[in-house]
Amino acid sequence: MKQKLSLIFLLLIAVVQLVGQAADFPQEGIVVWSLTIIFLGLGAYFSKYLPDKKKK
Repeated sequence: MKQKLSLIFLLLIAVVQLVGQAADFPQEGIVVWSLTIIFLGLGAYFSKYLPDKKKK
């Protein structure tokens, strides 16, 4: 499951950005970019669980 979390968080970045473009409330920029940075950090953290293709 941890292998898939990196992909999930990176896809959530795209969803948050799309919803942020459609949203029309005053602090949308702060919320959208904060969530983007959080999801990017979590995606990078969980990328260490991705399988290594060099190992055989």
